[in-house]
Amino acid sequence: MSNSNTIQLHELMIERGTFFCYAGPLSEEILTSISGVVKEQLTETDSTGPITNKVFSIFIEQVQNIIRYSSERIDESGVGSVSISKTNDGFLIEAVNEVDQDSQSRIDSMLADLKNMDAAELKAAYKNRLKSGPPLGSVGAGLGFIEIARRSSRFDYSFEQHKGSTLFLYRGWVEPKS
Repeated sequence: MSNSNTIQLHELMIERGTFFCYAGPLSEEILTSISGVVKEQLTETDSTGPITNKVFSIFIEQVQNIIRYSSERIDESGVGSVSISKTNDGFLIEAVNEVDQDSQSRIDSMLADLKNMDAAELKAAYKNRLKSGPPLGSVGAGLGFIEIARRSSRFDYSFEQHKGSTLFLYRGWVEPKS
């Protein structure tokens, strides 16, 4: 990487208000190591506990998704990136990881449904998932994306082809109620 690339990365992160960014292999051990730092940075950046808790919960869910479901692996760790930025409107949480074709279809279907639900419908979907148990192929309880949708003010996602792989990009915003 040239010095100009490093400077561009620095400028981009400053411009976007990014105060936490991690890229590389993620495991439960790494999550444990970085979560305390993230919580502390959030507390220093935002004085309202409910907002901090929402952002932190979304961050944890996204990292766990990378750990469990990224198709790019180093040993037992999923590979991806996650960042948190302070914006004029609140916070932006972003995550990127590689996915296989089956995962892309499953994620796309689930998030398209969740994106069209209001708060009451998301609550009902959460309760329904608790009763019905995890979906086929889920490593966890299957509540992660529902929980993320419930805690986000809004979110979007996309799948991008990059160097012969499919990348899953997620962006979620947490904004104070106006």
